[in-house]
This record gives sequence, structure tokens and C-alpha cells, in this order.
Amino acid sequence: MPIPDLTLQQLRAVRTLAASGSFTKAAAAEHISQSVLSRRIKEVERLLRVRLFDRTTRQIDTTAAGQAFLLMTGAVLDDMDLRLSRFMSYVAAQSGTIAVAALPSLAAAVLPEMIRGFMLDHPEVEFEIVDGAADDVVERLAGGTVELGLTAHGDLQDSFCFEPLLQEQFYGVAHRSHPWSTQESISWSDFKGETVLATRPGSSIRAITDAAFSEYSISVSERFNACSAATIRGLLRAGVGVAALPALEVQGFGLDDLVAVPVDSPDATRVIGVAYHCSQDLSPVAARFLDFMHATEIDSPRGVSRVQVDDTSEDTLSSSGCRSKHEVCLEP
Repeated sequence: MPIPDLTLQQLRAVRTLAASGSFTKAAAAEHISQSVLSRRIKEVERLLRVRLFDRTTRQIDTTAAGQAFLLMTGAVLDDMDLRLSRFMSYVAAQSGTIAVAALPSLAAAVLPEMIRGFMLDHPEVEFEIVDGAADDVVERLAGGTVELGLTAHGDLQDSFCFEPLLQEQFYGVAHRSHPWSTQESISWSDFKGETVLATRPGSSIRAITDAAFSEYSISVSERFNACSAATIRGLLRAGVGVAALPALEVQGFGLDDLVAVPVDSPDATRVIGVAYHCSQDLSPVAARFLDFMHATEIDSPRGVSRVQVDDTSEDTLSSSGCRSKHEVCLEP
């Protein structure tokens, strides 16, 4: 016997009528006329080839077949109601999972407070967080395993949009016994002649320092292969060399036995923000979180300032189709 092609409206009509025992009450509950309700019930009975209700002038009684039908279809309606409720919550950006890839310093120093603030009003949202170097973040964005990438402004592919959030000052970091400990600032040229430690190629820090050092013919030491800022920290504390690091990395060090001196140069900064695919719509909850990151206050540590987006002109919209305006001015 072929399975009847019943609609959710018809299933709901049967359940509502059985629960109310009255066409008048059931029609009001379904927000339809009694005649429409009656036609739906009759169509279900015709398709099923069975009577679901006994109708008298005084009341509506559910038949044995009707009771069996309700028992077998009730779970379907309950499950659909639950799933639709979850979907509407997703559309309203009240639930869902936000997958984020972030530079380690951002994952440790910036992202936690933002997540805490966001979840105060979005307690059902879940986060998947992966930390890694800049090329790792881009790789995950390109592969579609994350929606948002918290990374530095660099050579992103044309398919990505970038919305700046923070600007970091670069510091020269060395053991406290180093002569830099007596200086209020240094320049890139002060790294010449030093054993310069650097993170691996592909990191956002390395891209900036390589560009600066090339102007002064400064070479990064090849004697030490430091894959992370944490490794560099250990070498610095042992008195092995110096390093150029941005403010959030320095903040994570603790400077009991180290000195961090600002690099006085216009290019001694790192702009960090959020990257995502320009051509793909963000999920509602990811878009809401992106807006939240722009709007929320950040307790900026030394050497870190907010990047303000100038939204006074429609002409500042990115030609690549980014979701917001990108003319930026950096706070002093």
C-alpha cells in the first residue's frame, strides 16, 4: 500500500482537533476557519482510507484508528517542532557554533574576554577555537573548517575580507642585563649586530620583522629554530639573543627578568583583526559575534590600541564585497 503524502498542516490539524474535541476551538488554535479545518481532516481521512473522528452534534470523539494515528505521528510533530525551534534560534543568532582560528596571543589575551561578554546574552552559543600561526589561520579559512580568523593584516588572498580591531606596538625584547634596559626606545637599526631570534617564516610577526630588517641588512640568526614565541621567551631568559615582538606577545611573557623597549618607527606596528570569506555569508551567530567584537570595549594592555572604523561614507565599502566599511583610522 502506498504511503499517503500528508503535510505538516494536516498532521497538526488532526492533533489539534483531537486535543480540543471541538472544530471551533481547533480552528481558533490553528488560526484558520472551521471550513478549512474540516476540509483538512476529511482529506487526511480520504488519503488514509480510515475514519479518525466520530462526529456528533455535541462532540468530536477520536476513533481507535485516530488514537493509533496520533500515537505514531505525535513523535514526528514533536521532533519537527523542536528542530524548527532550534532553527529559528539559529536564525535569530541565539544558538549555533562559531568556529574561530586565532593567533595564539589573540586566543589567549583577547578572545576569552570577548567570548565571556558575548555569552552573557547568547548562553546557548558554542565556540570551536583553534590557535596557530598566520598561515595556519589562512589555511583553515580557505579549507572552510572555520568561519572567522583572528589574525594580522597581511598578504591575505583576494577572496578574504579583513576587518581591523587592534593595533600593537612592536618592542625590542632582551634579557634585563642587556644595554637596552637603560633606553626608553630603540630603532630597527639597533638590532644590527645582535643575535636576532625570530619565529618561523609564515608567522605574522616574521612577515613584519623581515620587511623591517631587510632595510638595514639585518639577518635573523639561523642557529636557533624557534617555532613559537614561547620558545623565543625561553631563549631570551637564558640571555641568548634579542627579539622584536608585538605587545600582546610581550604581555604573555611576564617581564621579571626581561626588558621590553618600544621600537620607535612608523612601521613597528601590527594591525590585527578578523578575516573571513568575502563571497560566503557568515552564519547569523558568527555575524553577530563579529559585530560584538567591534562594539565591545577591550581593556587594552600597554602598547595596544583599538582601530576605529570610519563609517561616515558609503564610498568606504570594500570593492571585494566585504560586509562592512574599511577606511580605518588608528588611535594614537
